[in-house]
Parts: sequence; C-alpha cells; structure tokens
Amino acid sequence: MAIKLLDPAADQSLPEYHVGQASRTCIYPGIAQCFAIAGWKNGEMLCTHVSPGATKEDIDTTFEYLRDMGGDQAQRWYVVGPFTHHFAVVKAQWRSVEAIGKTFKELKNKNADRWILDVTTERNVFSWGIDVKAVPCDWAPVVYFDYKKTGRGNDWNELKVHKFVRF
Repeated sequence: MAIKLLDPAADQSLPEYHVGQASRTCIYPGIAQCFAIAGWKNGEMLCTHVSPGATKEDIDTTFEYLRDMGGDQAQRWYVVGPFTHHFAVVKAQWRSVEAIGKTFKELKNKNADRWILDVTTERNVFSWGIDVKAVPCDWAPVVYFDYKKTGRGNDWNELKVHKFVRF
C-alpha cells in the first residue's frame, strides 16, 4: 500500500499507512494490531500509524518521510501498540521490540531517547481496538498519550508516562 504524507496541521488524524506532523494533537484511530508513533521536535510531533500489514518498502518509505520532516533531530520517540496482536502477525515486518529498534536506526538520530509502551491490556478491554491520542508538551520533550474505545465519544483514559520503557 502506498504511504500517504499529510501536510502539517495543528490536529491530525492518522489512519494506517499515513505520516504527518501535528502541533496540538494526533489521533491514531483503530489501533487493533498497529503501532502509533510520535516523535517530539520543538514542541511538535512527527507522527505515523504503522500497520502489521506494512511491507518492508512501506516501512522504509514511512521512515524516509519521518527523516525528511526532521526525524533526525527529534529529541524523543514514542511507540505505542498492542505487542501481542502485532507481533503475532506472521507477515509483520516487526516481530519484536528489537526489530522496531533496528528500524529506528534509519532515522540517523543517535541522541534521541526512544520509549515504547505495550497496550495489549488496554486494547483487550474492548472487543475491537482503541483510538490513541498524542499531545506534545510545549516546554519539554515529552508526548502524553490517552486512549479510548475506537469510535466512541470523547471518554479518553490516560496512558501513564511512567509505564513507558526505553528501547
């Protein structure tokens, strides 16, 4: 599938196979097996929604777009997704956290902190999946995340920053 690059905006909604830049919020709808990725750069986010169905070419294009948008200068990267569901997909390019880390090296950003959070438990609470929302901190290299049942109202639940682990 062709990766679609969106124009920068204050608020983004990124379905699978999309890459964008957001200054206020980024919503990743329908995280059932996917990963939501956000990089913090100067109070804004570089964002993408990676599907387990993404080919090597899709992943390469995604990370090329992120690099071209300044991903090599992002201070922090965050990856949020249900490990159990994503890693179980036999054709997935990423079958482990180590594989994700290897791909991040393509950003040529050795100084960035990288954080990851397994949301299998949160995703399993609902029968189909979750929407994930990312919001950048204005003054520090931090992105905050919330989740809710896919397509349901505005009842966001906080994903605790302290639960993220370095990778």
